[in-house]
Amino acid sequence: MTGGEAPACYAGSTLRINLGSGEIRKEPTLAHARQWLGSTGIAIKILYDELKPWMSPYDPANRIVFGTGALMGTPAPGACKMSASTLGPRTGGWASGLCDSYVGGELKCAGYDTVVIEGRARAPVYLWIHDDAVELRDAAHLWGKNTWETLDIIRDDLRDPALHCLSIGPAGENIVRGACIVQDRARAFGRCGTGAVMGSKNLKAIVARGTGAVRVAQPERFMAAVRQVREMFDRARGVDEFRKYGTLKLLAQKQAVAGVNYRNFQEVQFPDAMVRAIEPKTSIDKYMVARQNFPGCPIGCGRHLRITAGPYAGLVTEANQWEVVSTLQGRLGIEEPTFMFKVNALCNQLGLDVDAAGGAIGWAMECTQRGILTAGDTDGLNLTWGNAEAVLELVEKIARREGFGDILAEGAAGAADLIGRDSGYYAMHLKGQDLYEPCRGNLAWALGTTTSTRGGGHTTGAVETLPGMDFAKMRAIYGVDNPDKVLEYEGKAKMVVYMEALHRINNCLGICHFNTIWANLDLIDLPQLAELYSAATGWPTTVADLQQAAERQLALEKCLNLRFTDFARADDLPTPRDLAEAIPTGPMAGWKIDAAKYNRMLDEYYDLHGWDKSTSFPTREALVRLGLGYAAEDLEKIGKLGTS
Repeated sequence: MTGGEAPACYAGSTLRINLGSGEIRKEPTLAHARQWLGSTGIAIKILYDELKPWMSPYDPANRIVFGTGALMGTPAPGACKMSASTLGPRTGGWASGLCDSYVGGELKCAGYDTVVIEGRARAPVYLWIHDDAVELRDAAHLWGKNTWETLDIIRDDLRDPALHCLSIGPAGENIVRGACIVQDRARAFGRCGTGAVMGSKNLKAIVARGTGAVRVAQPERFMAAVRQVREMFDRARGVDEFRKYGTLKLLAQKQAVAGVNYRNFQEVQFPDAMVRAIEPKTSIDKYMVARQNFPGCPIGCGRHLRITAGPYAGLVTEANQWEVVSTLQGRLGIEEPTFMFKVNALCNQLGLDVDAAGGAIGWAMECTQRGILTAGDTDGLNLTWGNAEAVLELVEKIARREGFGDILAEGAAGAADLIGRDSGYYAMHLKGQDLYEPCRGNLAWALGTTTSTRGGGHTTGAVETLPGMDFAKMRAIYGVDNPDKVLEYEGKAKMVVYMEALHRINNCLGICHFNTIWANLDLIDLPQLAELYSAATGWPTTVADLQQAAERQLALEKCLNLRFTDFARADDLPTPRDLAEAIPTGPMAGWKIDAAKYNRMLDEYYDLHGWDKSTSFPTREALVRLGLGYAAEDLEKIGKLGTS
């Protein structure tokens, strides 16, 4: 890719807002677009350049960077994602979450690719962006409201029932480490605690309305590429079921490959009776009243429900995604089939990440099982497996930092540190981030999860392998002979490195992962993304160009972590339980991670990136190759530059 004027498909401006001083200014997107593509790529560059090593996540000088994907606002299939990135309170390092978003499209049409927020307002405010008009408004009347209430009040205030907003709930206001930012009522910038950073700045919400449009450089070529990609969805196997049930179709497949979380990872399969009891397809068939698509998505995984029976009759909400089935329903051993919808809705209202809630409560329930915690520790709550009422009460307590919830608001790792009593073994986390992903049973999934720069994340490199996949196609994509052999260590590093690039390119362009080969091998891959981006921008861009941009982003994420945390090689290993315990039941019963072989797999992973195998630190050669010589100088000053 070569230099030039700001291309089509970008809105053209970065909006900067200092909440402390009230200063609002604009900068050209071109300063970062060429090397960093968009969204999370631009965010890591801004954060790395502007954050000083003495800053902490809740320091007013910390930034939150909201990014719209480079293809957002175009008809590119699946281009519906925006990002929120910051120095996060979960790990102390790189924090970034993606969300299906109407607000992202509005920002793009208002002329902004990126919004960078710093400082701390003296009193609660919300940000109102209407094309060139940018205003900080009083939010005193919104403080204390949940996200659903906030949306309704803002729509009334601005006299527009069609407005969309990003907001925090009580969890963000109370600086809960697992607080998230919620789009309208249901979609969240998950993981990482971005909502807590927003709360620390007294920023309640962001509302946007744009009346402009997004253009592309080569319309005929671009629309030809769009049509070709949409035809892929017409031919792809499994898309019809995905359109019907969304990610909730996954239970049987995940169950078959030890891909679920039961009783805080004591097991990685559900009991058969529980599978029959909670099957989400049954509830979708029974309670669905409408589907929901975000702009450009050819699938439409949203399901709006009206629950008419059971303990939560009367609940009207969007259905949860798959993750809640594992991280809250199964993890806590709850067999009421509509609990997943209730707890997901409650977390959305409170602005609390579902993994943060599940991880902390799962730790507490297992500590209760082991006799480490008693009712005297837990405000009298009976934290036995399957107690749905106690879980819902505890979710409220976490969001409001009340009683025992104040301890759990620190996450499982933080709660274990506070309680002690040898409870740390049951705090299932990576780099301080509560873990959702089972690491026993699929080594390409485990490696992508454990090496994630944001801590325990399956959407930054983990490779899914499920029954019915076209393994011949997998072999061609990843260039390995054994992608279907999930318990073989060889080749998995190569698969993860490929997926790390695809995930970051998706994020930068705003493409939902579920529209790509990550979820369905018949869908979008790097060649289609390169063609869409080339036609949209007018910049000739190859697959290799995209991969290099993604590798550059990953390397800078790693460098940011090294400047702000003590992460090293040991932090790229699975949890102590994953290393110590064999899979207890099911077709993989008795299989256990071999620590020596896992470490050799890590060696291969570091070699592919050019990182030091003994420390995991990037080498000067690797960084210079990516144009990050300045980062090499920074790491050398703090003794964290790799040497081999």
